[in-house]
Amino acid sequence: MITTAFVKQPWYLASICPRVYLLLQTTLISAFVLLSQAVLAEEVTVMLPGNVPMTLVKVPAGTFMMGSPNGERGNVFGNENQHQVTLTDDYYMGKTEVTQQQWAAVMGEPMATNCGTPSVGDEYPVYCVTWGKIAGPGGFLEKLNQQLATTEFRLPTEAEWERAARAGTSTRYWWGDALECSDECEACAAHEPNMWWCGNSVPFVPQLVATKLPNAFGLHDMLGNLWEIVNDRYQDVLNGPVTDPTGAGGDGDIVMRGGGKEAWINRSASRIGGSPGSQGQNTEVGFRVAASSLEGFAFQINAGLNDVWFNPATNGQGFLIAVFPDIKQFFVAWFTFDTERPGAGVSAILGDPGHRWVTALGPYSGDTANLTISLTEGGVFDAADPPAVIDPEPYGTMTFEFAGCNEGLVTYSVPSLNLTGEIPIQRVVLDNVALCETLNGQ
Repeated sequence: MITTAFVKQPWYLASICPRVYLLLQTTLISAFVLLSQAVLAEEVTVMLPGNVPMTLVKVPAGTFMMGSPNGERGNVFGNENQHQVTLTDDYYMGKTEVTQQQWAAVMGEPMATNCGTPSVGDEYPVYCVTWGKIAGPGGFLEKLNQQLATTEFRLPTEAEWERAARAGTSTRYWWGDALECSDECEACAAHEPNMWWCGNSVPFVPQLVATKLPNAFGLHDMLGNLWEIVNDRYQDVLNGPVTDPTGAGGDGDIVMRGGGKEAWINRSASRIGGSPGSQGQNTEVGFRVAASSLEGFAFQINAGLNDVWFNPATNGQGFLIAVFPDIKQFFVAWFTFDTERPGAGVSAILGDPGHRWVTALGPYSGDTANLTISLTEGGVFDAADPPAVIDPEPYGTMTFEFAGCNEGLVTYSVPSLNLTGEIPIQRVVLDNVALCETLNGQ
């Protein structure tokens, strides 16, 4: 995924090099500060049928204490005996619970509605799904692997789920113990930015994914919102120390993690069991995908993307892309049109008065760059005076997400103009595809 910041009129780029250099310096300093405050998640985005993205985040291998210590407040079931678990390999977890848009893209039909539909929309998590519909024959995971020609996608094990939810912490929640808060449905400042529960939402009504803060691994809604089905079958006693546990097998009750109404049951160690045939046929249960390796899916931004890109549905508009690997910078010039067609009486000395050039400049990592839009104003055609000036105030944001060397998705937001949207893009010509594939190691 790539995000871009904008400037105006790319033909001024050479004449404003000092300003570009200053912008690069500021961007890199800001990025350094942010990186010093948080874990930089490694993400891989795969494109589902219909150009629907699904992002997974790498979870590092390591040793952690699974379960809760004796006396942890909220452990009323007594099924969270604490033990040491070692996971020897990195793995991937869905950045969010599987959404209704992703479900429809893979299954070829929307989610079922026979258990009620309090929250319907592309970015709501899918619910009304049983273990069989997810992991059984003809289920979501089987179809997903077939469509992407792989066998990697699966449900996480219970141990993988808890390590991902804890994100290196040992407290009740990844943001702390929150012992100052009620464990029921009362409002709580500690919980509010981090999870959905009955203290800030209608009980058992699914909420939009990724509207609460991610944990240190970059995962949203690991606690709160829906219960999530994992691959293990339920057992009361979890023993340790253990390395790479796969959990109980068979066809008994399934395990669900991370959801619930009251705050006490949304803790990192909370776990419940339920029937695989009926659990999930309600508005409280969903799931997220896991994968052991996504080596073949990890697209890396490289200089082979340098080209002219466009959306065939809006021919006549497009993007000029330039990647600078040595300084890890991504530049885009966007030629588009005004939000409304100028009147017939409007004239221009050069070109059409309705045309606009917008540009973007910023850092990238992997397949992602998140940039801030800015505008360059002033200046006269092919003249040094008056000089062009970059507006210091942020103008909006833009994201470029590449699934490959000839497939991308642009997402933009310009709050001042109340404009948001997505644009699927491809190259105008294919001359640089071979270079892109070589630089990406394909």
